[in-house]
Amino acid sequence: MVKHYRKLFVGLMISCVFIMVFFNIAMAKKTKIIYAISPREVGSVTPTLINKFEEEYPNVEVEWMKVPGVPGEQHSLYVTSLTAKSETPDVIAIDVIWPGEFAVNGWAEPLDNLFLPEMQNEFLEGPLSAAMYEGSVYGAPLYTNGLHLYYREDLLQKYGLEPPETWEKLVEEAQLILDKENDPNLVGYVTMWAKIEGLFMNFLQFFWGAGGEFFDENMNVSVGKPAGVRALQFMYDMIYEYKVAPESVLTYRPNDARIMFQQGRAVFMVVQDFVWPMLTAPDSVVKDKVNFKRVPYFRGFENTRTTCMGGWSLIVNAYSKHKKEAWDFIEFITSYDSQLKTAITTGCLPTRKEVYNDPNLIKSFPRALDQYTNFLVGDVRPSAATGAKYPELSDIMQTAIHATLIGKKTSGNALKEAVERINSLLQEE
Repeated sequence: MVKHYRKLFVGLMISCVFIMVFFNIAMAKKTKIIYAISPREVGSVTPTLINKFEEEYPNVEVEWMKVPGVPGEQHSLYVTSLTAKSETPDVIAIDVIWPGEFAVNGWAEPLDNLFLPEMQNEFLEGPLSAAMYEGSVYGAPLYTNGLHLYYREDLLQKYGLEPPETWEKLVEEAQLILDKENDPNLVGYVTMWAKIEGLFMNFLQFFWGAGGEFFDENMNVSVGKPAGVRALQFMYDMIYEYKVAPESVLTYRPNDARIMFQQGRAVFMVVQDFVWPMLTAPDSVVKDKVNFKRVPYFRGFENTRTTCMGGWSLIVNAYSKHKKEAWDFIEFITSYDSQLKTAITTGCLPTRKEVYNDPNLIKSFPRALDQYTNFLVGDVRPSAATGAKYPELSDIMQTAIHATLIGKKTSGNALKEAVERINSLLQEE
């Protein structure tokens, strides 16, 4: 009897050894890919999506590389790594303004044979166009955001006013409300006009809304034309002529404007859509008094785009040894179900158009469809067409806009100089 149990025990031990060996071999065959993205926006959903992907792709293991939340720090990290031709991270989340730079430097793998046109058609045009460079697609849009016009619905209703469609009407309404309220702590308009990337975004919404295009059909820089001069002059006049924006707006970043508006000290505001949950939070002074709509345009230009869009896309590292697995992961993360899960969990809005009609998204974010409507009249900064030169182009534009707004240069002269500098920049090898 003892011998029987001894044989049984030995048999079980041998079986366990074989199982362990088989398991280790199976594990050894797993392909490991590294996914680089900041936890700041999508941290609460990323582990769940990684687990679901690994369930569907049992031969792939995904490691989350948590990069800093500040875009500039991420950019420096990636540039250092990719300049050294590092094979990892395999999948990289990049800002909407980076794909052109990453493409021209050979850091992003072209996805034309994987991200097919019929698949691309399912995504919003703005974020998708930002991932294109010289006719090829280099990224899949992950989530998006954009600028919106927020307004004090209670004050407009108090004086029988409709939310403004045009910039001219916004100024008229702001002046009327400021005059009627006679409150020294109330201003008509706040936004982010500090010398930051957001300043260029702000200028573009005025410029597009006056019928402007950054490049004409021959790829000539067009900001120095009448639409650009009109846009920049109007921004200046909002402070000094119409007196609806405070001079301090020239130091404001997004949160500065948001705090002022949330305290009930502004009638209108234009910033990104991340502010909506804070504006409507229980402790917000304006929680029951705020609404939003698309950014205005100038009279006669109702068919122009005015929503300047941002967001993030996913690219495959051109030096990765696991490009197929990296694309499989990107396709999964940007799928309908994953984008729905991401939006409901984090509030990061989808880049897939169909997700906005999903009842679960509408239930969780009733205003998502309104934001989507604004995205349909949206556009992106001219980063894809300018590649690695975009950061310097943006800095040139920020400098010109800021010089006008502080009264150092006229709008015409500032933009003329900007066009000359940008042309020289684009001609450099």
